[in-house]
Amino acid sequence: MSRLKRAVFIFEEDAALPEGVKPLMLEAVLSCPILTWVGNQLRADGVQRFFAVCGPRFAEEARTLLPPDAAVSEQWADLAAFLDTEEPVLVLPRAAFPMAEAGPGFAYAAAGRELADAWRERMTNNVQGAELVSGWLPVYGPDTVAEIEALLLRRGVSAPAGNGRA
Repeated sequence: MSRLKRAVFIFEEDAALPEGVKPLMLEAVLSCPILTWVGNQLRADGVQRFFAVCGPRFAEEARTLLPPDAAVSEQWADLAAFLDTEEPVLVLPRAAFPMAEAGPGFAYAAAGRELADAWRERMTNNVQGAELVSGWLPVYGPDTVAEIEALLLRRGVSAPAGNGRA
């Protein structure tokens, strides 16, 4: 697969989150939102364009953590426009943390138009031609966040500088 230049992050639906609870991508590891860790890793890997599928309740917070030109929306038309490409697009279908030793699992990449077709027409994540992408650890909840933080502390890793936009 060619080098990835685009990425889509899918947040939990706003309605599924009780008041006072944030989507996992906005939870902090070492006082830094997971989305910042993700964005920093992707920029280091050469990803240039970002799209966060995020409801209106958390859209502004997500925007502050992504590059200024990143798209944040829950509207299908916005996502379809972002996916209107034959370039491969990385998909993080749930909260994830960059971890080099994480093997391939749930993160995947496929041509943008194939993703759009699979999601719109077949309503599935079973995307023809998709390739699993390693290096992403799924975050299932607060326990996973605590485990990641403890691991990073044991390794002597500190939070990225700025804890926000790079």
